[in-house]
Amino acid sequence: MIWPSKAAILIRLSSFVFLHAAFSAWQVTSAAKAHGVVIPSHFSSPLPLNIIVEALVAFIFLVIGVSWSATPLKDISWSSEMATRSIDSEDSRLSFANVRHRGSILFTE
Repeated sequence: MIWPSKAAILIRLSSFVFLHAAFSAWQVTSAAKAHGVVIPSHFSSPLPLNIIVEALVAFIFLVIGVSWSATPLKDISWSSEMATRSIDSEDSRLSFANVRHRGSILFTE
């Protein structure tokens, strides 16, 4: 049996916690609307502080898990590009097109 990687476990767990924070936020706001209760505001948000902290911590762990499971970045430099090509293939490319060669014939007055 192949077990998922640590990054995949972290992504699934933090996604579950993030969805739980979203459900808790919905539950608190819908219960407050149903009962006519005004929820005190923290950080200009009408949610309890523990839901805000839960969502932020889950989001941080989600970003860590996604970046941990991502493939390594490729080197983007001229030397790394030329390692797979030869100078002959680069020299044989067309240069900038010269568009002035027909201008005197086409646009004479």
